[in-house]
Parts: sequence; structure tokens; C-alpha cells
Amino acid sequence: MKLRKTISLFGMLLPAFAVLSQSSGQNFTISPYSNFGLGEVTNANISEAGYNHHTYSGSYSHSFMNPATLCNLQYTTFDFGLNLKQGLIQSQDAKRSFYGGGLSYLNLAFRTVNKSIPVYTDSAGVKKKKKNIPIHWNSSLGIYPVTTIGYNYTAEDTTPFLTRALHSGKGGINSLQFGNGIGIGKNIAIGYSASYLFGQISDRSVFTAPDSADLMLVDDEKSVYIHGLQNQLGILYQFQLDSTYHKFGASLKWFSAMAASRQRFTQVFGYSGGSVSSVDTVLDNSTPYEHFSVPSAYGFGYNFQWRKKWSIGLDYYHQRWGNYNAFFQQNQKLANRTDYGITFILNPVDEKLAGTKRMAIPFRMGARFSNTQNVFTNAGVETNIQEQSVFVGFGIPFVRRYYNNEVLRSMINFRVDYTTRGTLNNGLVKEQYLVGTITFNLGDIWFQRRKFD
Repeated sequence: MKLRKTISLFGMLLPAFAVLSQSSGQNFTISPYSNFGLGEVTNANISEAGYNHHTYSGSYSHSFMNPATLCNLQYTTFDFGLNLKQGLIQSQDAKRSFYGGGLSYLNLAFRTVNKSIPVYTDSAGVKKKKKNIPIHWNSSLGIYPVTTIGYNYTAEDTTPFLTRALHSGKGGINSLQFGNGIGIGKNIAIGYSASYLFGQISDRSVFTAPDSADLMLVDDEKSVYIHGLQNQLGILYQFQLDSTYHKFGASLKWFSAMAASRQRFTQVFGYSGGSVSSVDTVLDNSTPYEHFSVPSAYGFGYNFQWRKKWSIGLDYYHQRWGNYNAFFQQNQKLANRTDYGITFILNPVDEKLAGTKRMAIPFRMGARFSNTQNVFTNAGVETNIQEQSVFVGFGIPFVRRYYNNEVLRSMINFRVDYTTRGTLNNGLVKEQYLVGTITFNLGDIWFQRRKFD
């Protein structure tokens, strides 16, 4: 894909992604658990990484969670993915189906600097070059959803008389990320990424008293507009020992300049003779942007690879949602979130190996267990909502040759995730989701001139 065409495509899709993320087009969930904090955490990442959030690094791909994984990038790559989601939400006395999906992510990664620093020795006044230390500086530009909100449920109260409240919400937070990874030598890499966070959280509540003589409705719509900065610092240490390859990765995430503005519009309606009429506007105001805090996070992982045949990765991630403090959600109690992941990949190398007729098809599978940030209290009993996920997937490579006979490849990846969340105990809700994802990883070479026609 040519440079101008790819940049133009990326530029057109960015605003489309932003618009879809705040509309029904990005319909990721209908979970009542998304009605807390900043919404349901999406764990968005490159599809082929699985749950290797801190160590997945290849010639054509990297991880959003650890910018240091950009260090091994050898080609310009353009990634984008689509997903389709089917869910079943179950309470004690009801079941509800859900269908949704949207654009998973857009990402453009490219090489920025590729140089070597010579190291000299001085013996008897004679300088001799001892070795070269390679320096690789690679960058990426991506956009993806960080949280998503979608819920629609009804609550009834019979004390002192019957009232009914219908609650619905939508929106979420998105990330526009610019990442950099610098490889120093063959073993160590560091990285930093800055992300502009933006989004909207909307909640609408309709209160009624169905048994009243003259039915009145109160429609209360609240919206919160959010923006801020997310910072990520990462490190990756990798080495080869005999026929095995080892990677250790870690990341630290913190937030700055987070601010939000509130808008609230409340009306009273009357229902008579089969029609609804507006009686009064109770409230219509908006507030200036105020700062709030989002808790920091950290994580680390280890990846073991035997030859070029298979690999297994372990990953840990922790975010201190217990320290969350937002003026627009003062009465919410959240817990620290912890994610544990394991991923197995058969044929983990993401480029065609020299001396082979065709590139091997990669097969991937993994599992993740999460103690989420959501805590519910009912009759004095606290329940921490847990989430379990498993996935299987594979990639279909397409190999072509560049003008100088260098081998390039692109890949279509298919993946299916099965996720369960929640429990039926203590009057809560249990959810099951089946998510099908297709992603495209397109490889190319940029900024290289032909020496001949």
C-alpha cells in the first residue's frame, strides 16, 4: 500500500471511529455492570497478541500495553479489526439476548530511526572498532476504545407506593495513542506512549408512578464529557539461550490532566389519552470542566519460545480502581482490578522464515481471569464481580516480494472469544458473551528509495 493512500485512509477512518464510538454504531455491550466507574474495560489490543500484553513483539506487530514491544518492528504495518458480539444476560427471573459489535482498533506502526553506534578500543594509541551497537527507534499511531458503556434495565420500588425507574446509558472512553519504542542493542528496549483520551458518558432515567390517577413522568438525562492524557512507560528484555528465546516485559501507566464537564436536562411529562405532553423543564444546565483522578496501573509478563515452533506467555496487570475519585460519581465504591492471562501460540514467528517454501499458519489460544473493579453490596454482603475469558484463533498469511526481492507478508487473523462475567447470587446478573473478530495486518516498506528502475 502506498504512503499517501495509507495516510489518507487512516485520516478518513479516525473521525469515523470517533463518531461511531459515541453512537449506536459502536455497540459493544448492554451490561448493567458498565454503569459503574468509566464503564466496562475493553482490554483492546492487537488481536494476534492474545493475552501477551507485555511481551508480544514481532517484525509486523506489537502490543498497545507496552510501547517497548515496538523495538522488533522491521516493516511498516497497518492494522485494523472488526468484531461481532453475541451475548446472553441472565438474572433470577429473566433472560435477555444481545447482538452488537463494531470497529476494534486502527493502528499504523513504522520504523523511525535505524542506526548503529560504533564502539572503539584504544590500544597503544591505535583506535580499533570493536563492535556496533544497533539502535532501533520505531513508532506507532493508533486509536481504540478503552471503556464502553451500554445498559438498559428497569427497577421497581413498592415503598411507600409503586414507582418504576427505567435506566439506560451509552458511550465510553477512546484513546488516540502515539507510541515509541527504542531498542538498544539486541537485548534491551524501552518505550513511551502518550494517549489523548476523549469520550462521553450518558445516563438517562425515566421515573414513573404507574398507579397514580394522573400519570406523570420525570425524564432526567445526564451527560459527562471527558478528556485527558494517558502515559505509558515500558521495558522489554529479551535474549536467546540455546534453542530457546525469552522475553521479560513490564509497563507503568498513569493519567494526567483528566477533566470532565457535566450537562443535565430534566423534564416532567404528563400521559393522558394515549399521548405524552411536556409539562415543565425542571433543570437545564452545564458546568465548566473540572479535574478528576484516574488510578495508575502496572503490569508485567514473561514469554518462553522454543525454537521457532511454539511459545507460551504469562501476563499480569493491576489497576488501582480503589483510588478512583471523580466528582461526577461520588457515591460509587470500586475495587482494584487484577487480570491474569496465559497464551499459547503454535508457529509464533510473524514473518516467513528463510529457506521455507511457505509461511506456517499460526494457531493461538489462551485464557484470562479477572477480578474486576465492580463491587456490589446487598443486605450487607459484598460481591466482587469476576470475569473469565478464553479464546482460540489463527492467521492466514499472504506473502509477496518487494522490488528488491525482499519477502513481505500480510495476514488476516480470525479469533473467537468466550467470556463469562458475574453471578446469580445476591440478586446479581450473570453474563455470557461470544465475540468473533477479524483483523487485517498489512505489511509494507516505506521510506526506501529504489537504486535502479
